[in-house]
Amino acid sequence: MGDEVMGDAVQGAKKLDRRVVRSRRLIIDAFERLLLKESLEDITVSAIAREADIDRKTFYQHFGSIDGLIDYVVAEEVERVLDDVERARDERGSADAEQDLHAFLKSVNEVMCRDIVLNRRFFEGIPTDRLIERLRQPFERGIIERGILSKHLPGQYVSWCVSFLFGGMLSVYRSWLLSSQEASLEEITDVINQLVIHGIESLDIAS
Repeated sequence: MGDEVMGDAVQGAKKLDRRVVRSRRLIIDAFERLLLKESLEDITVSAIAREADIDRKTFYQHFGSIDGLIDYVVAEEVERVLDDVERARDERGSADAEQDLHAFLKSVNEVMCRDIVLNRRFFEGIPTDRLIERLRQPFERGIIERGILSKHLPGQYVSWCVSFLFGGMLSVYRSWLLSSQEASLEEITDVINQLVIHGIESLDIAS
């Protein structure tokens, strides 16, 4: 009898989890559709609820605020990137800082390529310093928890490295997305990769 009750509880939890995931995806999809049509500052909880065909209470239960929704979306992308880095490491069978960095940059670039128009709207609506901070915190936490950087690297150094990395990367992406985009995304990506991995000397601008 006890096992049956436990089994029912597990099945109930799975169903609840699926409902939660489905509700959150409906809300996120609605928010992203609205973001393609209007500026971030003009989007309200009521508008998202109407677009998602839910009530405002459901939105608040899941995210609390639009800022909370954005933080959730960012956290999802952070998890995807870090999962990709760990997957690449597992396939290699060993930890290598430079290879981890390559995998990290490749995954970030894939995120940027997935929906350029939507990403542009995010960059238009969120100041660079706030966007960097939104990304820095979950990335820093995930990098430390997963041991992606050396476990002997002091925590403050991890914070500086992540701040430096995202400060440069996001500034370049923002400049590209909000400009005429004469250069291709592949060119921008290559420049970012070279700068991050080898520094400014890799561009050989003096020759």
